[in-house]
Order: sequence, then C-alpha cells, then structure tokens
Amino acid sequence: DKFEKANAGHLTNFEVLDFLRKRGAKTDPMGCLGAVAASECKVYEYLLKTPACNQTRESVTEFASTCEGFKLTDADKQNIINWRPTSAADVYAFSYPSS
Repeated sequence: DKFEKANAGHLTNFEVLDFLRKRGAKTDPMGCLGAVAASECKVYEYLLKTPACNQTRESVTEFASTCEGFKLTDADKQNIINWRPTSAADVYAFSYPSS
C-alpha cells in the first residue's frame, strides 16, 4: 500500500478515497468526529463527487496495464484515471493541451 511507504509515488484520487473510507470518513460531519480529521472528511466529500467514487482497485489496475502500449508517463496515466474522460473531445483536450 502506497500510504505505508514514504515517497512511494503519486496517489490517484481512488487511492485517497479508498484510504479515507478505510479510516472511517463519512459525509455526515458528526459521523467523522474522532475517526478522521475534519479536513479529511472534506476531502472525502469532494472525492465522492469525482470519478473516483465509481472506480475499483481492479479497474484502475487494469487501465494502467492496458495503457502500457501507449507510452504514457505515470503522471499522464494518473491524470486520466482521476479525470476519466468520457468523450473523444475530452481525450483530445487531454492529449493536446493548448500552448
């Protein structure tokens, strides 16, 4: 688990969300008392509104493996996992950022 290793690399939003779930983060502010810090609950609430809330460890791992043939950097893979483009236009915007 990346959280247990210092400097193990960047984390996807899914990994952070999964970690916060395991620590007991809730959307109810009163449910968070004592389990996690208030700031962690805010991050948890935010991540529930992102594609990370519908991802699984298996889907993230499968995507990363599938991307090996595309010569993407780890940062590119992470951005795609976090953003999860849903249209060709989104992929184009990611692939060809304006200068």
